[in-house]
Amino acid sequence: MGIHMKTVLEWIGLSWKWYWGDGYYQYLLLAAVLYLFICHRKEHHVRQTLAFCACLLLVFLFPLTARCISFCIGEKVYWRVLWLLPAIPVVALAATEFLRGRHSRLVQTVLLLCCCGVIALSGKDMLSAGNFTRTNNRMKVPDDIAHIANTLQEAAAKDGIQEIRVMTDDDYPVTYLRVYDPSIKQGYGRRMGGVMNHACYRVYRLLLKPKLHYRKFARLSKKGGCNFIVIRVPEKKMKKIERYGYVKIGKVGSYSIFELKES
Repeated sequence: MGIHMKTVLEWIGLSWKWYWGDGYYQYLLLAAVLYLFICHRKEHHVRQTLAFCACLLLVFLFPLTARCISFCIGEKVYWRVLWLLPAIPVVALAATEFLRGRHSRLVQTVLLLCCCGVIALSGKDMLSAGNFTRTNNRMKVPDDIAHIANTLQEAAAKDGIQEIRVMTDDDYPVTYLRVYDPSIKQGYGRRMGGVMNHACYRVYRLLLKPKLHYRKFARLSKKGGCNFIVIRVPEKKMKKIERYGYVKIGKVGSYSIFELKES
């Protein structure tokens, strides 16, 4: 029980770090809360704001509520619960209350500029390296996805395939392929939304296991009616895919592209 509790607390702490990142807004928020509590806690609107923050943080940090919420929305996005935390309004409220106590317009102006500077320096430049990537296609999807889609389209046109039905081994291609070309059918959508049939559902369940069974992946993909496969597969495992009639027609990055040649 103690080990499990420790794991949950570590995961909550990691979710906290995912939300705040490398900025200092969490410390700015703490300073704002302390100032409001010490100097303005008697005001009704301040008490309501602080009470809401306290309740939300209690729900976020308490292991039982954390597990219940993460079960509903997913562990990887649990940090989004902190979207409900009114960090910006609280900081703005603290700054406003602080400036209202200064009667000189000149002092208020100088302090306002200082507050704006502190807020700006506490964050991270949105245009910093790594946040945005330039693409070379009109749909603004990652270029490797555009190359995969073009390869599928060229192979389908060459072999007279009327409808492209593709199975992939992770959510990355799934997220963008239909953005680039809506005519491409997929065995399953993002997080299994819009699964094509039961065989495709079984493929998705197969992908959740620690180690992928390539032979079952190919067999179920064929059974599910997928005429293309986009998968990351080692060279020594290629034959397990090919034995079900899939032939490798290209490779983009770490993804190998197979076409079903034998029905």
